[in-house]
Amino acid sequence: MRPPQTTSPTLDLPNLAVHALWWVWFPAFVLSWGHLAWTGRVGMLVAGWAVLFWNYAVLHNHMHVPIAKPTVLKWVFSRTLGLACGFPYRAYYLFHFNHHKYNDGPGDWGQRHPGEGVLHYLTRNTLQSWLWPWELVGKVWRATKTRTQRLELVLDFVLVDGTLLGLLFWEPALGLSFWAMLLAGQFCIFWLNLAAHFEGDASRRDSLAVTSTSRFYNFFFFNAGYHQAHHVWPQMPWQGLPAATRELAVSARVRPTLQTPLSPINPFWVARVIQGYSAGPCDRQTESTITSGTPSAVT
Repeated sequence: MRPPQTTSPTLDLPNLAVHALWWVWFPAFVLSWGHLAWTGRVGMLVAGWAVLFWNYAVLHNHMHVPIAKPTVLKWVFSRTLGLACGFPYRAYYLFHFNHHKYNDGPGDWGQRHPGEGVLHYLTRNTLQSWLWPWELVGKVWRATKTRTQRLELVLDFVLVDGTLLGLLFWEPALGLSFWAMLLAGQFCIFWLNLAAHFEGDASRRDSLAVTSTSRFYNFFFFNAGYHQAHHVWPQMPWQGLPAATRELAVSARVRPTLQTPLSPINPFWVARVIQGYSAGPCDRQTESTITSGTPSAVT
């Protein structure tokens, strides 16, 4: 089954506009810290968390279809989007495409452990890359296939961790607050992955992910709710995901029980996922769904 034909622009202006918010927030946060009362600092951190969360939608899009196609811009935005979300870009790229290779099934580095509740899953994934990253770093290092990718991997770790360490040495309260904001944002990012694959089945091509038709969520997060279509056609530009979802539905490749009008951040959906993943065992998923149309983690 061929994907619908959709082209992406050379410069994706809506995504670039969202990323520009981070370019405004970050220097303002750093430079204003010493002049703000605690209420102002908290306000800047809350704004930073919102900017981080929104920029993750841009980072996700950029990994699949660059938001700026000129080589230099693509390279620069890869680094700054990673820094905006607190992820070394090349490492997270490899982690994410491993996820697409196995669709939350066996072999997926971010798969929920058997019997693992929601809070434990989110906390484990949030803290792992910061406090006990050795196993994960080994996996992404082995997934690199070129010297350029290895150099990018090292550079991205230096950029993210070096920025944090620099802030900690310059102004400890600023650095710790920035780190806490990154942790809070990444906690929410891993929530999106958990909710987007709630009750999915990696062995079934009609059940790879949840489809959220929430207008609010899809408008502000670049059609991220159409997650089943995204997993079937990972390189589909975000503009084409609604049409792709309709095409999949016609061919019975969107499972009705995995569709919802709620967004992953809707309190009712949050409650349902927490209840459904309350320390019960994971469903067994024994088959990888990678196909010739699914990009590998080393492209």
